Amino acid sequence: MALTSSTIFRSAFDPTTESTPNPHPHQLVSPKSYCVQGFSGSVDRDSAADFAAALDRVISGPVDGIVLDFSGLNFFGTVGLVLLRSFIDDAGRRFVPVVLVGGRAVTRPLELCGMAPYVKTFESIEDAGRALTQDQVGPSTVEFTVTE
Repeated sequence: MALTSSTIFRSAFDPTTESTPNPHPHQLVSPKSYCVQGFSGSVDRDSAADFAAALDRVISGPVDGIVLDFSGLNFFGTVGLVLLRSFIDDAGRRFVPVVLVGGRAVTRPLELCGMAPYVKTFESIEDAGRALTQDQVGPSTVEFTVTE
């Protein structure tokens, strides 16, 4: 199955999640924003370039956090793990936290390769967004390294 992706930008004060505060008329409100990058299908050798391009588009935007929605993936291969690792390292250097939404098809490979302690996963986009906007998740400060 081919890989498809979609991008949605959300704010901490998105009317679907929380009510907007009433600021003073001369006060500027700059709510935290986060990007939800959704994927469906398979991340494998054939779709690696599309997966990498979608991740590159996300990290280049001005956001306070990133939610990678992998709930629509039915396969997440080793090439996806390599690209995800590089993406999380890059986001950490930019002080942008990254969280994942996904089921066992994603969490199991993360566990097997040792990335699970460094990447928070959530059951829903709403839970992930709430964690980002309420400072429950910070950027990864540990770059993944292979020990010899």
